[in-house]
Amino acid sequence: MLNTRKFIAILGLGVAALALPVGPIGAGAAQAQDFPAKPLEVIVPFKPGGRTDVVARLIGDKIQEKGLLSQPMAVVNADGGAGANAVNRMRRGDDDGHTIVHWHHQALIAMAMGLGDFGLEDFKSIGYTGGGSPVWVVSEDSEFDTLEDLIAHLKENPRSLIEAVGIGTIPHFVGAMLANEAGFETRYVTANSGADRLRLVLGGNADIALFAASEYLAQGEGLKALVYFGRERLPDMPDVPTATELGYDVSWANPNWWLAPASTPDAHVAELASALEAAINDPEIVEYFRNNTLEPYWTPGDAAMADAEKQLEALKAVAATIN
Repeated sequence: MLNTRKFIAILGLGVAALALPVGPIGAGAAQAQDFPAKPLEVIVPFKPGGRTDVVARLIGDKIQEKGLLSQPMAVVNADGGAGANAVNRMRRGDDDGHTIVHWHHQALIAMAMGLGDFGLEDFKSIGYTGGGSPVWVVSEDSEFDTLEDLIAHLKENPRSLIEAVGIGTIPHFVGAMLANEAGFETRYVTANSGADRLRLVLGGNADIALFAASEYLAQGEGLKALVYFGRERLPDMPDVPTATELGYDVSWANPNWWLAPASTPDAHVAELASALEAAINDPEIVEYFRNNTLEPYWTPGDAAMADAEKQLEALKAVAATIN
């Protein structure tokens, strides 16, 4: 049985540096040199201890350790309200890049379902620092050994298989995006947590479920992964293909997405992006990610926003089917 990996503890941030004055000539360069002028607040829309929180602290610690920014990053947790609490805190903060948000694509689900008074237009994308993708699984003794076999069965026998999901959650949306792309239908049984999904699949009361790669690997037995929704195959699961390589334009990288208020100066966004890119490419960070079933990579802000816009459209198609 595979062992569950544990998150490392992240401690310590450093000392602030003095800001330089901004002159009327060469304002763009002066802005960049003058930023950050004080500690940055990084808002995480979840409770302490989860992946998003830990990665924010890990990246912030590495940025300070390497002197990539002149000021420390202080992580503040603002969970609840489907992300609205975090967005409202951002709106009350500085709109020049000193207050930023570290989120993931759960934000897009909230937007697709209209759960908050915010949208992509409220943010300027700084970039993605890697991510962690889920797997679609069946029980170990299932008759289906490949995703192609399962989809072929569902096309011939619509709604003949039961999928364990919580309506409006990531497992629901990811499975539904694949179903829309591949042209099949399942039936749903309610399962609002990973423990619920595991119990239903192992007990024979559900045929399919979605799990984080770390959950699947930690389980170690009783399950069989058919497809991984990452950018490329995960080294810990070398025999599990991605949906993309099977010909389905569906992925769920659930990236570590860094966002600033929409009014943040481009020069400040560039400073933040440069620091984040250097941090995610640090060998210690890369090793940590790979040891915790995460994918280390850097996606620049504009490309990240384009990816988010595409993902949001796919999510809206699923949200429209929810009564």
